[in-house]
Amino acid sequence: MAERGNPVVSNESELYLTGAGPLFRWMQRFGGARKWQPTVRRRIIISLLITWFPMCLFAFLQGHALGPTPRGSFLLDFATYVRFFVGLPLLFIAEALIGQRLTRAGLKFVHDGLVREEDYPAFEQAIARLARRRESIWAALVLVALAVVGAWKFTAEAATGVNLAGWQSVIRPEGYGFRFSLAGLWNHLVALPVVLLLLYRWLWRILIWTFFLRDVARMNLELEPAHADRAGGLGFLGVAHQSFGILVFGVSSVICAGIAFQIVYEGASLEKFQVPLVGLLVVMEILFLGPLLMFSPVMVRARRAALMTYSTLEVRYKRDFQRKWIESPGPKNEPLLGSPDIQSMADLGNTFRFISEMRIAPFGNRTMIGLALATALPVLPLFLLVMPIREIINLLVKAAF
Repeated sequence: MAERGNPVVSNESELYLTGAGPLFRWMQRFGGARKWQPTVRRRIIISLLITWFPMCLFAFLQGHALGPTPRGSFLLDFATYVRFFVGLPLLFIAEALIGQRLTRAGLKFVHDGLVREEDYPAFEQAIARLARRRESIWAALVLVALAVVGAWKFTAEAATGVNLAGWQSVIRPEGYGFRFSLAGLWNHLVALPVVLLLLYRWLWRILIWTFFLRDVARMNLELEPAHADRAGGLGFLGVAHQSFGILVFGVSSVICAGIAFQIVYEGASLEKFQVPLVGLLVVMEILFLGPLLMFSPVMVRARRAALMTYSTLEVRYKRDFQRKWIESPGPKNEPLLGSPDIQSMADLGNTFRFISEMRIAPFGNRTMIGLALATALPVLPLFLLVMPIREIINLLVKAAF
């Protein structure tokens, strides 16, 4: 329990990144959320009722549910299934998982004594700035505008794209050009903006969290370079950011489903997407681990100072140990075997080893590999489209051994 005067007591709710904000209150009016409760299932159902089900209804009405070709059949478009039954739900599920972990991580700065008492006012101001950005109506309006403009961009590209009839479009009676079907219009004017809005809202949350971490990193943090997490006591941040894997998996699944659609129905080759897929991996690592690099300067300084201090201490201790036990017979009433001096020297050596192994960022290889796997897992089915499974297994075996 935080002590009296601790900024967490009055501002804990303001540190919530999810379950608040103008867009959340808008969902409350439609029954999609209750105050400070995830209600993930309700929001998923309402989002599907707004996005996928109207498209399905329009596709049946215009005969595009099962068209003459797989590409012209709404029910056979696996990319749409992934977008609305995998990607969209994961955006909501991530709110319940990631939001709670980031809030707990923010509170640990004070609970673990990393923020000094004289910096409590600055920490309180950092939380207040986070809350103001989260509750900004102007930011919400910008996100809505970006979602609409982004959807219009996709619509313009589709309207001027290849003249192939699909469930989103029908060929004009004159035989040239095409127009959008009702399902296609709903997809571009309603469903796609909803998905983009939810995605952009997550990007805004990440930016808000980054600003908060920047403010905290500028404080005179009381790091412990000999901490067992090898991050000066900041290892909890890397653990919290591991939860972003569910968001990474959802985004990667949607992108890979779109690539698979082009391979299956448009004859594209997987080699065409090698660079974009590698770029996706790099972007995900930077986007979700980059904010933690705010603490690299303070961690480097703490490690350097601790190495100098403990190096001097270890030299002095070993010199005294040598004088006491090696250069002289040692105390007669204190046997060497079982002497606390030996244990103290071992403890000092272990402390120095922990300091020397302290990382320059509050995350390790495990976090990086976890996010990389979340990005790469949706890519694996793409290889099944272009390679026999036996050949894939042989490649995996060769890579492993």
